[in-house]
Amino acid sequence: MRKEWLGYQHRYHRIVSKLTSPNSESWNKGCVLYAKKGSGKAWMQPLIHVNKMFVWPNHAKQVFVSPIDNPALATFCEPVEKANSSHSFTEGLAHSVGLRKQPLRVYSMVKYAAIGRGDAEVFMKFARTGYKEKIWDHAAGVIIIQEAGGVVTDAGGSPLDFSKGVYLEGLDRGIIACSGASLHGKIIDAVDASWGCSSL
Repeated sequence: MRKEWLGYQHRYHRIVSKLTSPNSESWNKGCVLYAKKGSGKAWMQPLIHVNKMFVWPNHAKQVFVSPIDNPALATFCEPVEKANSSHSFTEGLAHSVGLRKQPLRVYSMVKYAAIGRGDAEVFMKFARTGYKEKIWDHAAGVIIIQEAGGVVTDAGGSPLDFSKGVYLEGLDRGIIACSGASLHGKIIDAVDASWGCSSL
């Protein structure tokens, strides 16, 4: 639920699991984000445990992407895993577009959740040669960001196509998610300018 824990969720979970029992109150922390396509709304629901039942949706609040469009102030996310993502390319791209903060390296859908609820502004993923993006790693997160007011496309600016089976077929170079169109356009332009120097 708290921005300051986003970059530490994996280490925090390991520490807490060693210090507390599985039925401890600390195991009931966290949140779920959800949206309905076309609704223009995304919601965050804390996992509140009452009498061994999750209260749903009583404490939900609508979430919005961040209004930050200055790259120097933006927080950007990238995958933790280096095996299927080029950190060196995103680092160079971040520098060229003016992103000054260290990347927030998080697992799974946390990247999409961070942007959807306004805790980050950019997610970039450029897969290494031979890696195919799977639809289940992106589909729900894309809808959450879009309904919260953000933009998600491939690096060519085209919407992601989830209709072609298990993999995101026809993906142009990578995936870029941003809190707004202005920032998204700057990232797309930087990709176009930098791509020829890439060794992905």
